[in-house]
Amino acid sequence: MFRKLRIRFTLSTLLILVVFLSILSTAVYLGTKKLITSSSEGMLAGTADRIIRTEDDRNNNGNDLIIPDLFENKKVMDKFENLFAVNDPKLKVGYVMYDNMLDVVYIRNSADIPYDEFEKYVLDSFQDRNSLFSLEIIDDVEYRIYTKFFNTGTKAGVVQLYQDVSMETFILEHLKHSLLFLIIVSSFILAVISWHLAGKSIRPVMESWKRQKEFIADASHELRTPLTVIQTNLDAAMCDNSGTIAENRVWLDNAYSETEVMSKLVGELLMLAKIDSNQVTIGNGNVDLTDLCRRTVDKFAENFKMKDISVEMNLEEGIMISGDELKLTQMLSILTDNAIKYSESPGKYSIRLNSEKNKAILKISDEGVGISDEDLHRIFDRFYRADKARHREEGGTGLGLSIAKWIVENHGGKIKVDSTVDIGTTFTVELPIND
Repeated sequence: MFRKLRIRFTLSTLLILVVFLSILSTAVYLGTKKLITSSSEGMLAGTADRIIRTEDDRNNNGNDLIIPDLFENKKVMDKFENLFAVNDPKLKVGYVMYDNMLDVVYIRNSADIPYDEFEKYVLDSFQDRNSLFSLEIIDDVEYRIYTKFFNTGTKAGVVQLYQDVSMETFILEHLKHSLLFLIIVSSFILAVISWHLAGKSIRPVMESWKRQKEFIADASHELRTPLTVIQTNLDAAMCDNSGTIAENRVWLDNAYSETEVMSKLVGELLMLAKIDSNQVTIGNGNVDLTDLCRRTVDKFAENFKMKDISVEMNLEEGIMISGDELKLTQMLSILTDNAIKYSESPGKYSIRLNSEKNKAILKISDEGVGISDEDLHRIFDRFYRADKARHREEGGTGLGLSIAKWIVENHGGKIKVDSTVDIGTTFTVELPIND
């Protein structure tokens, strides 16, 4: 399933990138083509104007015809030379001047371009009294033709310039092939990168899916166990038709204790479901954390007594924080209950609270069985239990520490655990103090 998802993610990402590259390459190609074409057309139009001005000067001053240098305007030519390393001889340009009878009066055609093939445009320009650009292919060579009607007042006629644009075509074809090659190579590179990124992107989904499967399996197991115990004990009680309730009390007590375990589990499952769907809100009242710690210890006084656990309290007075008193009480109860469950008899429970750099530092310690290094990094995972058999005997669900961590983090704090096997465990909670 995840491999198909990764492939689809890679293909969709690659498709978007290829489309983007194609659009960008097309824009570069068309922009370059427009630049070359407009530059070439501008050169032809400018040269035609100089030819007409020269002819007008000759008529007005009676001088001989001065043939203008077609490459006098170096601005355009420099662009070609600098950008495409094209020499002047490569830009084969010639021109023909016609009088008002459309007879040829002057030809400059050093490149032997077949200008007579372009005479049809001369008639069109003369009749419409305008100028026009045309493209013509002769003997597999493409030419750009600029034909312009002129009337200087003393003389009218048509001047026609033509240029071999083979070099332009070569440049544009080379650019097109280069861009196509770039797209192909980039697509291959992007495919590899997309595959790698897709793997990284779906990894959280895979982990979430894995945790969800584990959560469902563990929840099913946790619910099935008390249900099995309840059913077994009730079957035993029901089979004793002659026995009284008092005589079957042991079976009923066992069933009742399991309902308490199941009720606690269902309650924690519901809370986690609300947490996952962002339905749990955190209050923002002023909380006296010192008093809260003291009340939590008092609440577990009987539990400490039953397991012969001594209590050591070292609480700094007047530490105030912003938060949800009920949730913070729940967090303290979870950590304290956890310390009691894993403490040996006789044992010792320690709770310390002090302030450091605008933070409340809470430490809850026990002298219990401890947690191994391989289990320590997973202690806050849902349903994770280092000692499942012992945890089951103590009535734990494996969800309390997950809830405690969520409460701490949603109060802007941090929680960590340090533990040594057969020596004890210490949970450290850091919470921001009110300014």
